[in-house]
Amino acid sequence: MTTRINSGARRFGTAAAALALIAILVTGCGSSTSTSSTAAASSKAATTAAQTAPPISRSTPVSFKISSINATGSLIALGLNTDGSVQVPANYQQAGWYQKGPAPGEQGSAVILGHVDSYKGVGVFFYLKNVKPGNMIDVTRADGKTAHFKVTDVRMYNKTQFPDQLVFGPRGGATLQVVTCGGQFDQTTKNYLSNVVVYSSLTSVT
Repeated sequence: MTTRINSGARRFGTAAAALALIAILVTGCGSSTSTSSTAAASSKAATTAAQTAPPISRSTPVSFKISSINATGSLIALGLNTDGSVQVPANYQQAGWYQKGPAPGEQGSAVILGHVDSYKGVGVFFYLKNVKPGNMIDVTRADGKTAHFKVTDVRMYNKTQFPDQLVFGPRGGATLQVVTCGGQFDQTTKNYLSNVVVYSSLTSVT
């Protein structure tokens, strides 16, 4: 699975510019899975639910839980490769967060990425396409706090039309996007043609 930045983003040296222009193109995720019927192939803005919890200070996220799909695990830090592509976990059962952006719970858009599957088996986000608005995503942080996010939208985008600014750019308050592969699997390139994105907003902190 390879996550690439578009050529426009590579011209900007600051983290803020990169956040506004990063384009996720997650490929090479392994064997095919079914297409989500609830995801919309649209680049229009996903609406954000009313913010019910103020952002909190930055702290490294250490684990996540999406109870509705029985997905849980640790989080590793992801940055950029030398070619400008976003790093993804080498382990198909490991999720990671994009550390050059906000941490989950912090002001802005935090992003978590992981594989849908591999030739070895089911990936950490194999069932991500089944998440529904209203479901919860919990992220435990190094400061002992757990940030609770409510899912506001689930969408599928063709990788050639990935809404980089929407996923990585600020959308008001503290938000979290979870990204994996999805849609049709190209047997020739061994890549998925789309990405599934789950949008969520911070609702509480414990």
